[in-house]
Amino acid sequence: MFRMRVSAISLLVLFFAGFAHAKIDEDGFEPENIIQRDVVIVGGGASGTYAAVRLREDLNTSITNTTLEYGVQSYMHYGPTVSFFERFGIEFGPFTSRRLTTINVDVETGKRLDYTPPAANETTEALRKWLQFVEKYNDLVEPGFWNFPPPDQIPAVFLTPFGEFVQHQKIEAAVPRIVTISGVGVGSLQILPTLQVVQAFGLAVTKGVVEGTFIQPKTSNSLLYQRAYELLKEDVRLNSTIHETERDHSGVRIVVKSGSDTAKTLIKAKRALWTPFPSQYNLKPFGQDEKEFQVFRSWVPEWSYVGVASIPCIPENSSIQYLPREVEPSNHLAIRHYPHSLSLGTTGPSGLDLFRVMLGANYSVTYEEAEEMVTSGVQKLIAAGTLNYTGHCEVDMKALSAHNGVLWPRQDDTLEHGFVQELYSLQGYRSTWWTGRSWCEEYSSNVWAFTDTVLERLLKTLE
Repeated sequence: MFRMRVSAISLLVLFFAGFAHAKIDEDGFEPENIIQRDVVIVGGGASGTYAAVRLREDLNTSITNTTLEYGVQSYMHYGPTVSFFERFGIEFGPFTSRRLTTINVDVETGKRLDYTPPAANETTEALRKWLQFVEKYNDLVEPGFWNFPPPDQIPAVFLTPFGEFVQHQKIEAAVPRIVTISGVGVGSLQILPTLQVVQAFGLAVTKGVVEGTFIQPKTSNSLLYQRAYELLKEDVRLNSTIHETERDHSGVRIVVKSGSDTAKTLIKAKRALWTPFPSQYNLKPFGQDEKEFQVFRSWVPEWSYVGVASIPCIPENSSIQYLPREVEPSNHLAIRHYPHSLSLGTTGPSGLDLFRVMLGANYSVTYEEAEEMVTSGVQKLIAAGTLNYTGHCEVDMKALSAHNGVLWPRQDDTLEHGFVQELYSLQGYRSTWWTGRSWCEEYSSNVWAFTDTVLERLLKTLE
């Protein structure tokens, strides 16, 4: 945790919902619809909420932000995680997972696969080797890439295709655990630069797995955000639509419309903190200039959904893993050799036939298509005789949430042309700072630790 003495800083948190287009004309706003602040935070997810709490509660600032867990399951004992929970009086304890019987099936047919996953001791040994590797280079990537070397000094191993690295280091047994936890590499795991796997599964998460130090709230993950909102709600604009943005070295102006408000509001701030993922769609109303566009234009979209479904035809305490046929008999590196991944695992109270749904894809998937992929996946199990069940199985999707985002561009020469340096040169540029999972490892604990480093730098520009 950093500590700074600063004069009172005011900020506004926008729970970003979308955008439209309009033209800023300050004369067209009534005085009560013009807000002046020092910092405006765009986005109210893990990084936006954390940043707002830290700025107001720890840095003398003022701002004008029974359950069933199917998204985040646990947290690492890393960075500010424990203190953030304690701040809101949320008790936590060791993470415990339900023991499930895994059934590996062909993603195309639903038939059982003759796939033998690595033994537990093999997995642990391989993860220990991976731990040694990521520990060696940790200061280059955690928290964030502030210390990443220039192109001519990048460790060659970072540019090595992950498949080659795994085979050379003989750590194939670590691959199933890495991809199951991180979701990295759908459709392209073997050819990804090793750095991108490091970014998805670095030191903090590897230590958490090897040492068994993950933690979880004793009540609900959502309680953290409920209490944060109660703290910040006078200064939060829910469901805000950004209509136009002007940014330069002197500050930012953002026109928004929030919730059921009939009038638009002009926000004038000295600094902006952007926390959503930087897709071209999200950034349209944020007034990119050519420098920013060149950095963000080639990022790769990813589609990911998590949810809960009632599936009465799958035995309780089961986990269905849909895998490509190439994994037989024990080709662990092929586990992501397919354009999408799907798993269904028993969750929730016993007897309710509830399953946690995890779906990832390297192509566009809508909510409706995601539901259909789950339903058809279940019917494949029945048609193939994998389940002792006949007829149509009614899949009832209780909840489904998109975790879509964008990833760094994957061209082989991207890093060698200074991508990381160009990306981080945007920090503070045009009075704008950036945080969130696109800038570091995507786990909440890592995002919070990285956000601290951003806030420290942002506040120095306001002294």
